[in-house]
Amino acid sequence: MSFWITICGLFFGILIIIEELIYYSWNRYVYGPNLERKRKWKKRLTAVFRLFKRKQQTEIHEMESEKSSH
Repeated sequence: MSFWITICGLFFGILIIIEELIYYSWNRYVYGPNLERKRKWKKRLTAVFRLFKRKQQTEIHEMESEKSSH
């Protein structure tokens, strides 16, 4: 019994995923790509990368100051 429930659940999940992909592709075809969303994600990623670069630079700076003080 649980085998059939699992199979039905997986089938239903696959149908939901296929339906969402069709909806997404149709909206992309009708309205075109969402350029604002791409720009927002690019800004977020660059901000994260800048944060990591600053953190690495400060760690290096602290290490150099420790060596020079001894």
